[in-house]
Amino acid sequence: MATAESKYKEPQFNLISKDENIEIREYSKYVIAKTTHNLNDDKNENNMFRTLASYIFGDNHDNEKIAMTAPVTTFEENNTSEMIFYMLDADSIDDLPYTNIENIDFDMFTLGKCAAISFSWFTGDKRVEKYELRLKDYLSKNNITTNGPFMLNRYDPPWKLPFLRRNEIIVRID
Repeated sequence: MATAESKYKEPQFNLISKDENIEIREYSKYVIAKTTHNLNDDKNENNMFRTLASYIFGDNHDNEKIAMTAPVTTFEENNTSEMIFYMLDADSIDDLPYTNIENIDFDMFTLGKCAAISFSWFTGDKRVEKYELRLKDYLSKNNITTNGPFMLNRYDPPWKLPFLRRNEIIVRID
């Protein structure tokens, strides 16, 4: 099992293979909190983060604080933008306090077998696109098919020095 590089608890995975900054991994199933916004909506990722952060910082039925985990995962699918927090101390959705906030859903999230490419610095659109294209190229050259959207994992707070930040593009594979 891989171990966390940060002070936050992270989803564990089995490392299947590694080729420079690209890894093939096998993940388990996790309880997640998720918020979704229509891509045509004026809501942005900061609002999505605030929604989920409010829940874990105690804006829930039990006023219970829930440990922050890493990464924060975002992706686009079916004309929506989604952000998820992993609820790693919960074995089931019933282990979590009810939310007081609209637009938070809880689910079991199965990542399964994934390909990931790691990079540092910022996660602006052009940089994310650059690494997504590198991952797509690697998968194509190795005859690996994807099974779902490309997701962006951010592991660090915004005040961390950019060259020390840890980010990934990750996608489920067959």
